[in-house]
Amino acid sequence: MKVDKSLVRNVADHCGVVLLYHGLFDEVPSELGGEFHNTTPEFLFRQLEFLSQFFRFVSIDEFAAADDPRGLAAVTADDGYRGILDRGLKVFEALGIPAALFLNRAIFEGGVFWRDKVRAIITTDQVGDFEQKFKDKFVTQPNQSFYRYTKDPKNNSIEVVNAIDEFLSERGDVQNSSGYYLKSPQELVAHPLISYGSHSVNHYVMSSLSTDQQWREIEDNRRFLKQFENVQKSDIFSVPFGGDQDYNNLTCDMAIQSGHTGLLLSRNRLQKSKKSERQKISLSIERMMSRATDMQSLVTHLSETAERT
Repeated sequence: MKVDKSLVRNVADHCGVVLLYHGLFDEVPSELGGEFHNTTPEFLFRQLEFLSQFFRFVSIDEFAAADDPRGLAAVTADDGYRGILDRGLKVFEALGIPAALFLNRAIFEGGVFWRDKVRAIITTDQVGDFEQKFKDKFVTQPNQSFYRYTKDPKNNSIEVVNAIDEFLSERGDVQNSSGYYLKSPQELVAHPLISYGSHSVNHYVMSSLSTDQQWREIEDNRRFLKQFENVQKSDIFSVPFGGDQDYNNLTCDMAIQSGHTGLLLSRNRLQKSKKSERQKISLSIERMMSRATDMQSLVTHLSETAERT
């Protein structure tokens, strides 16, 4: 199927794009579940090569500092899945495209990402048992799935994770998928195309936390990343989940107070020009997360995203 390049040219004339990735598996491991966001390394190369015809790829910090994002693009990856370096670095090198990886200290230090635990409970058909054990403990909306209400800001993420850990521990079923993540300083490649930024300590829903809890998530992870002196670092804070309800004014204020220059969101939008001097691009950076598996689907998603941005 022939790809309509005029659609992409039109998008580049009006917007900048920040791409968000998570896994780079040839095939997603079964324990990570069907909700896991993955792009194959082969398709990563194809889409970045294609988009580079229309956009100039820059680092996320350069993108954030730009007065006008039109025609610019940046690559970001959240959660510290090791495939971004093991498989993605060759792609970035081949195309000369910079990428920023946003890390969580708890996962980097050997923990298991709690959303992977959620997916494991789903894939092993244990949701009913969990809900029976913790009946009425968490707020749910009508027809809201386990996957969704466990990250609903009405439910404090720390309490949710404690419940999940208690449930899995009692069953002797503590998920050990730490092999999928970057987990030692030696794995943080010092490379001119790669930078590392903060994604909070535990990847909790920031707006579900108290003031003190938010500050610890932001400031402690900032301090953690400072110890790595031989790698490039991003000053941008990647908001966990990054949706409208996942952060609040406290999150913004604390991130800036901690020394960050902007916040990465994940609202499936593109970046348009700032409208005034008070609306700096760097304070709020939009990202697009595509699940496309072919080029035409990517182009369609890009065009539709531009229309609703």
